Amino acid sequence: MFLLAGCTEDVGEELPPNREWPVAELKPELPVEEKTDVLEERIEAMADAEITDEDEFAGAFGEYALEVESVEREQDVLAIEYVNTELYEEGNLHDIAPIAGGFAALLDSGYDVFALSITVLDAAPASFGSASIDAEWAEAYNEGELTAKEYGELVAGTVESKRHPPEVGISPDE
Repeated sequence: MFLLAGCTEDVGEELPPNREWPVAELKPELPVEEKTDVLEERIEAMADAEITDEDEFAGAFGEYALEVESVEREQDVLAIEYVNTELYEEGNLHDIAPIAGGFAALLDSGYDVFALSITVLDAAPASFGSASIDAEWAEAYNEGELTAKEYGELVAGTVESKRHPPEVGISPDE
């Protein structure tokens, strides 16, 4: 028994602990499309847009088939509500990414707010989910301090949504 004492305490010590977040730039390339790849592609596509006010922000997502219900400024927070028309085909991140890119473009034009509040609606339209984007993240992305993957990872960490599990048409007794 004394031969095993202390053997397990060295396991994992050969690698330093990860103290960085986001981790998107630390992961190796994989042979599948990752959510960070989707986020990067859509953030970068929108971040170069010319968006200077709420109306331009609301109208900037036509190619992504977002049905924007409203864009309103409430004190120092910009709020957007949109209907996720492809909820079951793609999910929320596919829509949140261009919104994050558009928000970065809006801030890059000199628009000043502390955050963006996102409300995802379903076809009813009822609230289905939400996300938020801290303006500091978008500004760090605009200044090159964060990559699009890192910015997207921060945004993705705020997404909350209601999930409806699939209905199974048979019982376990059958």
